[in-house]
Amino acid sequence: ATPVPPPQERGSTFLQLGSSTEQQLRVIFELLEEYDWTSFAVVTTLRPGYEDFVDYVEVLTDSSFIGWEHRGVVTLNLTDDPEGARTRRALREVSAQIRLLYCSRDEAEAVFRAARDAGLAGPGYVWFVVGTNLGGGERPPEH
Repeated sequence: ATPVPPPQERGSTFLQLGSSTEQQLRVIFELLEEYDWTSFAVVTTLRPGYEDFVDYVEVLTDSSFIGWEHRGVVTLNLTDDPEGARTRRALREVSAQIRLLYCSRDEAEAVFRAARDAGLAGPGYVWFVVGTNLGGGERPPEH
């Protein structure tokens, strides 16, 4: 048998090295289900893709037989809140102890700083951070 040469490739090839937002959410929802953590809220920044993130959470909860209790969405505008006062106030309004956060690495540091200052980052609160480019960096996150 003669080996078949690969077809000619045209254009460019895209290789994704990280997991997609959808893949991350599927794993998180499996974990939430495993621990019977059915009540949660969504927290996002204005990072591109946040609307798709919110939509996908709704798809996962609406298409499931699990009785998810989605306690709302809080969208944070970090650029208009350099001191974090509005962010702390918005985070306090979230009634769920389980929070799904969509943001960038730098934004995560600002959100967790505000959450810590508001008393929402200690025992009793579980945060799942979803997004691309969260890992890496030359230094570990401060918060």
